Amino acid sequence: MNRTDRPARCAAVHDLSGLGRCSLSVILPAMSVMGVQVCPLPTAVLSNQTGYPEYFCDDFSDRMGDYIAMWRKLGLSFDSILTGYIANEKQIEIINGFCKEFKKKNTLLVVDPVMADNGSVYATHSKKLCDGVKSLAMQADIITPNLTEFCVLTGCDYKEAEKNAKNLIDGGIKHIVVTSVPCIEGKISNCIIDKDGIRTVSSQDFGGSYSGTGDLFSAAVCAGVTKGEDIFDAVSKAVRFLECSVKATVMEGTNPNDGICFEPFLKLL
Repeated sequence: MNRTDRPARCAAVHDLSGLGRCSLSVILPAMSVMGVQVCPLPTAVLSNQTGYPEYFCDDFSDRMGDYIAMWRKLGLSFDSILTGYIANEKQIEIINGFCKEFKKKNTLLVVDPVMADNGSVYATHSKKLCDGVKSLAMQADIITPNLTEFCVLTGCDYKEAEKNAKNLIDGGIKHIVVTSVPCIEGKISNCIIDKDGIRTVSSQDFGGSYSGTGDLFSAAVCAGVTKGEDIFDAVSKAVRFLECSVKATVMEGTNPNDGICFEPFLKLL
């Protein structure tokens, strides 16, 4: 089927959590309301996201190959591919193979290199797994790291990371969008780094950390660019959407594990 015969289509490679607004649970509605058909490729199915005291997880690593094989048999094609949390090195190999096969000349690849936050790499991520995430990121058109992940990708601390971003751009990444960068008091910035230089989109900092905000951000940016939006416009829209959603969540006193109350603000996308 030709692109002109169907809506824009995105393969979303991520886990699915039954409770706690994050991953595929938020990617599906956000991208759908923006006119992009989401085809989930689940990496795991969880009863709830891992911030809760307990959770059940069914790792899909051993089933992803059969899942992809059926897509191949059906002749699926994608306008974009979005990847998020990757649990192990086997999944890196599977996703690399998937991108090699399904990423065509005009397929947008957006990688959210989930592996670190608050100055530290996640305890679940070995050096080999982090290297695998970095290798996948280097194939992307757009990456959406937080500040810590940006430092891991550039191999230096935040004071030098901005200068070393040029190596990532020279390596083929078109746009680096660094999220949640502290700036003036009461504000956080999202920095777009590309061949045009550095542009920022700031928003109010409400404090705290809520499940799924990064997933919503990368989904909104991916959908916007998939639909033909300029990267700055796509980031600006995503930031305004999240700013309104987080503000409402703070006012309602929602448990951070439950994620943000984004549903009433989908119309902003």
